[in-house]
Amino acid sequence: MIRPRGCLDYLQLSWWLMRRQGRTLVLATFLCVLSLPLNATIAKTLLPETLVQVLGLLLSLFLGFRYSQAYNRWWEARVLWGTLVNQSRNWRDLLTRVLPNELPLSLRRRLLKQVVLLMWCLNAELRGSDREQPVLAPQAQALALKLGFNHPSVQDLLQQMAEEQFKLHQADCLDSVESREFGRLQQEITNALGGLERIRHQPLPASSTLFIRLLTWVYGYLVFLKLDAIGPTTSALVGWLVFLIFLMAERIGTFLENPFVDARFALPMDRLCALISLDLLGASDPLAQPSPTEGPWLR
Repeated sequence: MIRPRGCLDYLQLSWWLMRRQGRTLVLATFLCVLSLPLNATIAKTLLPETLVQVLGLLLSLFLGFRYSQAYNRWWEARVLWGTLVNQSRNWRDLLTRVLPNELPLSLRRRLLKQVVLLMWCLNAELRGSDREQPVLAPQAQALALKLGFNHPSVQDLLQQMAEEQFKLHQADCLDSVESREFGRLQQEITNALGGLERIRHQPLPASSTLFIRLLTWVYGYLVFLKLDAIGPTTSALVGWLVFLIFLMAERIGTFLENPFVDARFALPMDRLCALISLDLLGASDPLAQPSPTEGPWLR
């Protein structure tokens, strides 16, 4: 996630946004340039006295709704990841408190590694495409092979965790109360996983996105025409800049509504998974190190 620390960071963010929206900005600039010789005719046709004001009100309402919904999705995803961090710690503490001391340390370690791998698999599935196999981080793939998985998935790991609990209960290592406690904890993890998958697979309706984008184009273009009709060249330049700013603002809302894909607007899931790995496996584990790909200004 982006947390600019200074002027250079803000410039880097602005440059990234302009690069991502290069075609849109070029098209808008081309439209403005073409309109300059015909501005007087277009302005008389498209600029009734109250049209810009009405469209501006509509755009503010729809953009406000768009940003509100996008931020709500982002914040819900952040809360659910916080739940996973907390429940993974509860899982670690429950293993320490409940399992008999005579059980081998390797078994405890295995149960902790299953949760760590579960989080990294979730990370890969949330970032990946529905049409492609999720790609695990190299260290997570190495852990999966140690646990006996060639192509691990979230559902496979949840089932294995349930099977491990059943085996411990059958071996009288867990009584009924302790077994229910493990089951409740895994249910909390499953609920958080389901919430994140819902956000990932149920975006905002495409029809509303298309409507807001069209409204932004129309309003920004009319603002350019209105300012250009004032006369001086500087007015046309200001109108062009306002047009581009409106287009960028609309696109930022689109980036924000998906909190998993782009590292600049998404949640820092690599860091959250590294934190869980640190809590469960210790600082010496390779998965406990944050990914360097997120950059020094993405926190």
